[in-house]
Amino acid sequence: MLRVAAYSFGILCLAICQTLCARADGGTAQPAHPDGKGDIYGTSWGMTLALDGSGFYNEVLGTVLNEMDSPKAYQPLPYKRAKVSFRDIAGSCLFPSDIGHLAAGKDIDGPEGYIQTVPLIWVESHIFSRYGDAPLASLAALEGRKVAYPNGSALPTVLEGYGASFLPTTTETAKARMLIAGRVDHMSGSLPDNIFVFKSLGRPLPPYNPDLALIRVGVSVVCHDTPENRAFVEAFDSTNARLVSSGVMAAVFAGAGVDARFMPKP
Repeated sequence: MLRVAAYSFGILCLAICQTLCARADGGTAQPAHPDGKGDIYGTSWGMTLALDGSGFYNEVLGTVLNEMDSPKAYQPLPYKRAKVSFRDIAGSCLFPSDIGHLAAGKDIDGPEGYIQTVPLIWVESHIFSRYGDAPLASLAALEGRKVAYPNGSALPTVLEGYGASFLPTTTETAKARMLIAGRVDHMSGSLPDNIFVFKSLGRPLPPYNPDLALIRVGVSVVCHDTPENRAFVEAFDSTNARLVSSGVMAAVFAGAGVDARFMPKP
């Protein structure tokens, strides 16, 4: 598997991604602290991480928070605002993220002073092909091909030397429409996110090679390392383990149409 240092959680654009405003059962999560200290900030980027609390990532996190005795408040915020709030507010947390990813992207100075929960979702980055074409057998097959990618992603640098040309786009839906219309030969994208993007367009996932992932990373809740947050992470991980072993989390993934391979096992 090719490991890529930069990637988009929003896709996590690699760049890999909110109180759940809406609980999995339709209720509301606990209100945010008045000063925002200790809250979990969600990096909203679209239909799977919506500001109104809807979407698959919101549902997965909410499933755990709603089963905790003392859950943290959860605020979905615009992507950049969530990152800045997490950086500036001691005691806060960020979802979905990963300490290594934050450090690599210079969002934090280094891993010291941060802790994280167990991963909740495996996120993969792939190159998708046009309908009717075969999945890529190798990256060498990109020679002479046009690839749509998210503007700001490091993908052109990462895949430099393979002979492809790259067309930037501003949204996941725009990339998908370009591929469907045949304006490009391929598009980069993440899973499970693109399951929902293409479903919204009434199309199945385009062909891709599951063995040719550019990156595979587990996304977690990352927190400033404080005594309160250590207790929260321990309780969160324990609750998640119980939900996984009981089959509750598997039902959440299945209900959303997401394959079980994207569900980390504690």
